[in-house]
Amino acid sequence: MKDIISGQCHCGTVRWSASLPHKVALNCHCNMCRALSGADYSSWVISPADQFNLLSGSENITTYQATERFTKSFCSRCGATVSCINDDKFPDHIYVAKGNITSEFNLPPEIQVYTKDKADWVTIDEGIPVIN
Repeated sequence: MKDIISGQCHCGTVRWSASLPHKVALNCHCNMCRALSGADYSSWVISPADQFNLLSGSENITTYQATERFTKSFCSRCGATVSCINDDKFPDHIYVAKGNITSEFNLPPEIQVYTKDKADWVTIDEGIPVIN
């Protein structure tokens, strides 16, 4: 595996890279992640913030302050998630959505979080440790 992962928003305006190693790859089932993504759960790679590099499109990033300690940044052109910051759970780290990684990578989920909040129709993968 390469030492860097890279990604972009759907329209390609915002591009980024992140150096590895990462802190953790996880699936989050919390109500906020589900509402912000519109999906059953969110899949993230979490890395120290100083390992994240915005390569282009900074003028097209809009930030939504979901809570006092959680922000989501997204492309103002296509709406795709660029990154999230959760200072409550991982201070000084950045979350990147696994679905927006465009480089070759192999970072399966290492943990699942907030499984008590999961959507009723979601079956928890018992092969992935649960941290609540």
